[in-house]
Amino acid sequence: MARISQDTVDRIKDAADILDVVGEYVALQPAGKNHKGLCPFHNEKTPSFFVSPERNWFHCYGCGAKGDPITFIQKYKNISYVDSLKYLGEKYNIEMKWEGDIETSVSRDRLYQINEEAMRFYQLYLTNTEKGKVPLAYLSKRGIGIHTVQYFEIGYAPKESDALYQHLKEKYTELDMLELGLIKKKDTGEYYDLFRDRVVFPLKNAYGKVLGFSGRLYEAKEDEPKYVNSPFTDIFIKGETLYNLDKAQTFIRQSGEAILYEGFMDVIASVKAGVKNAVASMGTQLTMQQAALLRKYTDKVVICYDGDEAGFNATGKAITILRDERFEISVVVLPEGLDPDDFVRKHSAKAFAEFIDKNKIDIYEFAYLHFLHGHDLSKASEAEAFKLKVFDFLQKKASITVTDIYLKKMASTIGVDESSIKADYESYLMMQAIKKSLVTRKTHNQFSTVTHRYVKAEEILINYYLKSAVFRKEIRDNLTDLFAKEKGNVEIIGCAIDIADTSDKDDITAEVFAQIPESRHELFHRKLLDPGYEYSSQELSDCIMTIKDRKVEEMVAELEDEKNSITYENKKERYIELVNQIAELKRSQGKDKKWIKKK
Repeated sequence: MARISQDTVDRIKDAADILDVVGEYVALQPAGKNHKGLCPFHNEKTPSFFVSPERNWFHCYGCGAKGDPITFIQKYKNISYVDSLKYLGEKYNIEMKWEGDIETSVSRDRLYQINEEAMRFYQLYLTNTEKGKVPLAYLSKRGIGIHTVQYFEIGYAPKESDALYQHLKEKYTELDMLELGLIKKKDTGEYYDLFRDRVVFPLKNAYGKVLGFSGRLYEAKEDEPKYVNSPFTDIFIKGETLYNLDKAQTFIRQSGEAILYEGFMDVIASVKAGVKNAVASMGTQLTMQQAALLRKYTDKVVICYDGDEAGFNATGKAITILRDERFEISVVVLPEGLDPDDFVRKHSAKAFAEFIDKNKIDIYEFAYLHFLHGHDLSKASEAEAFKLKVFDFLQKKASITVTDIYLKKMASTIGVDESSIKADYESYLMMQAIKKSLVTRKTHNQFSTVTHRYVKAEEILINYYLKSAVFRKEIRDNLTDLFAKEKGNVEIIGCAIDIADTSDKDDITAEVFAQIPESRHELFHRKLLDPGYEYSSQELSDCIMTIKDRKVEEMVAELEDEKNSITYENKKERYIELVNQIAELKRSQGKDKKWIKKK
């Protein structure tokens, strides 16, 4: 296992000055022999964070955080001790010397370095060349001035087919550039850039490492998608990345919550408005992996998606994911069908910040507004449809208290007597109970025993996803976009998601094959079903149910771990609650076991 040599560690400790390191992130003022400022690790108004140059040490007397420069970077950036050493080594130009097997570490570092070089190339073209003036003017028209461009490190990929390739080839190999998806290869053997004549947004991990890019058209072009993204690589998986997390994490810690948006422009508009605890899922449905990543920094999320029907639907799906990760969730519904960028441009940055602060609602109020949206309650049929949606939600999600509140609210909204609504709800519950007792799951075909059923279910679902837009909709309606966990499957479905978002074709298999790196082609072929394979809605349903059951099993395992860590005697109420939750989850799975048949 690779490790940084002790000599390198000692040199970094000697070079790293606590005032220099902390001063990049905290405004410090002299206080006798020491310096003081507002703690970056908790929200405070009176400084309790002290830095001692004499001891090369920091200590917050409010939250207890303390340590040396290495510890500060580790805690501030939420990175490992080794990554903190790497960061400081780069800052002070200290060569990193390793002991043991360093091949993997060096390989990943090289990929990060190439992406960093590409980002600087794109930045230079946007801000320092004649060719960048038009895209720079476009950004300015969108309210993104030069300071914002520099803050988010936005760039421009020139029109030339191989400008980036020509820039990088003197220092890096074509294989590395292909692996990162920065270039592609023609049948003639010529190389060309993936991003051409586009505004380019760098995509970074929480540590500030450049993972990939997203290129946006600044002028409408026929037959070209608005966005083109880096393909999935060894260092980039779109569904596991949150835009702006590297910059937002400090503000998330200070405010105690994160604001979750859909896209780059939304985050940029938010930051310009002074709401800097902003991250985005980058235009696709929030994934479990993104939610788990965000959970490392906060347990509170404010969802601020577009104020249209698609935004409402996306918010509902995000709530489901975030509830599974046990977030405290609130929602901001923007008026007039606006997205955050539109809101800022139509009103003002100040108005947007005030709107976010004053218009947070809980998930129950959001669900109510979502169900009400688009219904004309003067029509009996639409009032009935609205009522049944609310009933279904209350039955599945709400406590008795919340149910009582919203039954009263619904009576007022529709304009009927409260007792009538309550009587209808009791009848609804009775009918649901009767249906549940009569309906049993159909016996599934006995599938032959194969490799792990979840991985096989993923593979079959990938084929359905590639095959048809109808199948894709069914999968997206029932599962998160990035439903796979096995690495090879994750790479393929991630690429397919990007293609599906921009393609109007029904079968996207060939397009996905053309997009994934050449090194993955053999893997891709192994995942494909036979050409004559018979697709069926029943099998699709079975596979979806299998993946859903995996989530239930994971939740059961998590609850079992917590139950095993306590005893009935010392935490009786929690122990009983856990037993009941586990039993309920197991019942939700049903008795039938699903096996996936061979290709």
